[in-house]
Amino acid sequence: MAFSWLKATPSGSRASRVAVRAATRADGRAIAGMASALSRAEGGFPSRFTEDTYARDGFGPNPAFRAVIAELEGEVAGYAVYYPGYDTDTATRGVYLADLFVRESARRQGIGRALVIGVAEACRAQGGHWMFWSVLRHNKTARRFYKALAPELKDVVVCAAFGRAFDRLADMAKDRD
Repeated sequence: MAFSWLKATPSGSRASRVAVRAATRADGRAIAGMASALSRAEGGFPSRFTEDTYARDGFGPNPAFRAVIAELEGEVAGYAVYYPGYDTDTATRGVYLADLFVRESARRQGIGRALVIGVAEACRAQGGHWMFWSVLRHNKTARRFYKALAPELKDVVVCAAFGRAFDRLADMAKDRD
């Protein structure tokens, strides 16, 4: 999976070439650095995603995720991480877009859109028919970006079990014995 195009620019300026490709092991340092920047930008905890965890979890016989890289004029400008999913209502495959990040210096040049398109292309190539993603409610910039691509679902509430909440759930299996 790889594609590129010239990004239109105001008259008189040079067009920028944006290329999207599947991420490789060699992209680990760049992706881990951008994942850390994404965590900081969202006001979250420091990311534990490192070059080593990228290699461990993103490759091998049972990868937990896949990633795509966007390059602008040959320099890494952003990334997206996604993983497979399945919908029993439609009996179709799809993907969940977990991370989307564009370096600040490369924003507003179509790179985020190119990354989402790259994930959609990869999803379709794997037999998929849909994509899901989530965005923090207070991130108005991201919400505007995503709304230009697909509608926000109004009737869905996203629930998540992390940390202690997840441990309590998983520990309930012990209580059944």
